[in-house]
Amino acid sequence: MVLDRQSAAVANSVHSPRKKLRIGFVHPDLGIGGAEKLIVDAALSLQQLGHEVVIFTSHHDPRHCFEATRDGTLKVQVMRTAIPRSFLGGFHLPCAILQQMSLVFQLILSITLFNYPGTMPRFLSRCLTSSPPIPAFDLFFFDQLPAGIPWLKILLATRVVYYCHFPDKDISNSIAMQKAHARGESGPSVFRKLYRLPFDLYEEGTTDYADKILVNSEFTSAQFVKSFFRLRRLPRVCYPGVEAEQFRPDRVEQAVKKLEQEAKEAGDPIRPSIAKFCEDESKTTLLSINRFEAKKNVALALEAFAIAQKELAATSTNNDGIGPLRLVLVGGYDKRVGDNVATLKELQTQAQELGLSSVTLSYHRQAFQTPTTAPAADELAKASVIFLPSLPMALIHTLLLNPTTKALLYTPTDEHFGIVPLEAMACGLPVLACNTGGPVETVVDLALSADGEPTNLSAGTGLLRHPSASIWAVSITALLRLSPSHRDQIATAAKQRIRDKFSTEVLSLALEKACYDAYELGRVRGDEGLYQWGSSLAVLLVMSILFWVNVYFSHDKFLAFQAAKLAKEKDKWMAELRSLGGAGGVADGLNPTADHVAQAPPPTPM
Repeated sequence: MVLDRQSAAVANSVHSPRKKLRIGFVHPDLGIGGAEKLIVDAALSLQQLGHEVVIFTSHHDPRHCFEATRDGTLKVQVMRTAIPRSFLGGFHLPCAILQQMSLVFQLILSITLFNYPGTMPRFLSRCLTSSPPIPAFDLFFFDQLPAGIPWLKILLATRVVYYCHFPDKDISNSIAMQKAHARGESGPSVFRKLYRLPFDLYEEGTTDYADKILVNSEFTSAQFVKSFFRLRRLPRVCYPGVEAEQFRPDRVEQAVKKLEQEAKEAGDPIRPSIAKFCEDESKTTLLSINRFEAKKNVALALEAFAIAQKELAATSTNNDGIGPLRLVLVGGYDKRVGDNVATLKELQTQAQELGLSSVTLSYHRQAFQTPTTAPAADELAKASVIFLPSLPMALIHTLLLNPTTKALLYTPTDEHFGIVPLEAMACGLPVLACNTGGPVETVVDLALSADGEPTNLSAGTGLLRHPSASIWAVSITALLRLSPSHRDQIATAAKQRIRDKFSTEVLSLALEKACYDAYELGRVRGDEGLYQWGSSLAVLLVMSILFWVNVYFSHDKFLAFQAAKLAKEKDKWMAELRSLGGAGGVADGLNPTADHVAQAPPPTPM
C-alpha cells in the first residue's frame, strides 16, 4: 500500500519513540457545532497518534452530541454544576465563566485526591467533585473560554495549549451591534461597554497564560492580534480538518441503518420519515447547514432561494434538468438556548411571508412536543422549505451525498472559519459562501464568465459572493445550471484540496507539534506564575488606588460645593434679617447686629 505524504507522517508519529502524552481537553458544552466538531476531531486525531485523551465538560447530552462522544470512542467526563447558563435571561458570560471555574476546581481536586489519597473523606469529595480521583495530565487543551487557564497552569504546574476560535469580545461586540441596529441605534450603550470592560480585560489576561495559542484561520489570527494588541503574541494557524473516510457511501449507509434500528426500538414515527426524506431524490435540493442563531444569517438563504425560484420558474425549460426546487435548512438546535428558539421561529415566519410553504421535522423531540405522527407524504412533497433541527450526522452526510443536492449555501458573514464548507467539498459539492472571513481561505472561486460559465475548473470549488439576496439568487441559478462535466471537475478539485490542506492527518500533525512544543517547555516554574500573578495584583492595586483617590477628591469637591451652598443660604438669611431690622429696628425681639453667641448665658454646671 502506498501512503501519501500526510499519511506517512502520521504513521511515523505513531511508531515514534517519543513519549506519548496524557492530554486533558476542557470544553464548556459538548454539543453539536463547529467548535465541538473541532474538539472531537482534535481529540480523535491525537488519540489515533497514540496519546491518551480525556474530555472534561460541564454539559453533555447523548441525544445532542457527536457520535464519538456517545459511543465510547472518546472518554468524556462531565463535571456537573448547579450554575445556570444564564441569569434572568442574561449574564451569559459571567455564568459561563463560573461554570468553567467550577469545572476547573473539580478537576484540580480530583487530581489532588489521586496524588494524596486519604486526605479527604469520600462522602465529602463526592459532594465537591463529579469526577473520581484521576492521575495528573502532561498537558491541558482549552478552547472557547480561557478563564480557567491560569488556575490549572499554576496550581497543577501543567502546560496549556489554547485554541482560539475567535476572541469573545469581538463576537459579543458584533452581536450587540446587530441588536443595536435592529433597535434603530448607532451602537451599544455606554452601560453595556462598561459592563463588558472587566470581562474583556479578564479574557485578554487569561489568554496570555497559555503556553501556545492556536487559531483556526488567518482571518482569526489577524483579528486576534488586533483585539489583543497588548499581548504582543502572534498565534499559530492550525486549520480544522475533516475525515474524508466518514463520507464513504457504505459507512454512511451503515450509520443510517443503525439510526433506523434505534428509531424502531424507540417506536418513534417521526425518525423513519426524516431518514426517508433525506434519501429522497424527487426534487432538486439546495442545502444549508448552520446552527439556528441570528449571527449565522440563514435568512439570506431563504430570501435568495425565493428570488431564484421565481426566476427559474420564469426562465427554465424542461431540458435544463433542474426541475422542482426545495431548500433544506439543517441546524444545531438547543431548546435551552433562547437564540436558537427565537431564530427558528423567525425563519419559519420569514418563509411564510415570502410565500414559501414549509415543514419542520425535529429528530430529537420531547414526549410532549408535536407533531406526534409523521407528516403526510403530499405535505412533504409540496413543501418548498424543510427545517431539520439537530439532525444526526449520518443523515446530514446522507443529504450531502444525495445526487439531487446541487449546492451548499453557507450564509455566515465574517465567519471565523466554517467547517461545513469543508464537509461539502469532501463530498464533491459546490459551495456558495460569503466573500469574507474563513471561507475565503477554504473555498476557491470558480471565476464565472459574463455568461455564467466557470473559468477556474482546475482549482475552483464554489462561489464567493457579497451577502446580498439578489446577488446570491444569480449565483444559485449559475450553480444549478452547471453541466455534469463541470460538476465532476469541481468535485475532483474540491476533494483534492481537502486532502492537501484540510484533512484530519494535516490537523493531527499540527496539533501534535503544538502539544509537544508546549510540553517540552518543561514543568511550570513558580516564578512564571508568581510574576504574572504579581503583575496582575500590581495592576489591580494601582487601579484601586486611583479609584479611591478619585473618590476622595470627588468627596472633597462635594463637601466644598455643599459648604458654598450653605454660605449662600446664610447670606440670604442674614440679608432678610437686616432688612427686617432696617424697617422696625428690632423685629420680634431680634437684633441682627448683636452677637448672639457672646450674649448667650454660660452653660449650667452639672
